[in-house]
Amino acid sequence: HEHDGQEEVFLALRGGGHAVVDAAAVPLPDGPLTVEAWVRARRFAARQGLVCRTESSEYGLFANGGRLSFSLHLDGEYVSVRAPEDTLMEPGRWHHVAAAFDGQEVRLYLDGTPVARAAAAGSRTPNQLPLIVGGDVDGSGAATSTLDGELDEVRISRGARYGAAFRPARRHPLDDGAVLLLHMDGALGPHLRDARAAGARTVGDAALVDG
Repeated sequence: HEHDGQEEVFLALRGGGHAVVDAAAVPLPDGPLTVEAWVRARRFAARQGLVCRTESSEYGLFANGGRLSFSLHLDGEYVSVRAPEDTLMEPGRWHHVAAAFDGQEVRLYLDGTPVARAAAAGSRTPNQLPLIVGGDVDGSGAATSTLDGELDEVRISRGARYGAAFRPARRHPLDDGAVLLLHMDGALGPHLRDARAAGARTVGDAALVDG
């Protein structure tokens, strides 16, 4: 399930650089959802955000110390799932990460393999904070716990896309379920021009790079 990277463009992040997507540009209704991306870290911090809107609300994919996890705020508290300690992500290697919530449980996938699940139900707690691609967000909307590495193919969708093991797509297709899809193919200044990327822009040392 390696991301081949050849002649591909991805988002390279250094020194706190990240991408930010305005809340209004991620029109995800309450209910089932999927959050996924390709990630290659130079290293993993002890607290490592990947794709997050988590601030006592919403959802976030993390890789603290290389250990993939997902948190989803339902009915006033977080449901969290974490990969086993012996299933760590490797620095320098592309990994596909995904979390799916179907209304009854949350499932976590690493390179298409299910690695954790937890019963989960209820209404998602909303916020108006931006989505941080390559980090977490604080209560003022600023990025924290940013990634030193690369991201590609960030997709957030209505509905739970994955149930059993799957082969991760090198390029996520755009369909009606996708509310955000960043192929990381192009930009106009800081603004990412992409499949479904309204309001997405880079901040700091964040640049699209040819693979």
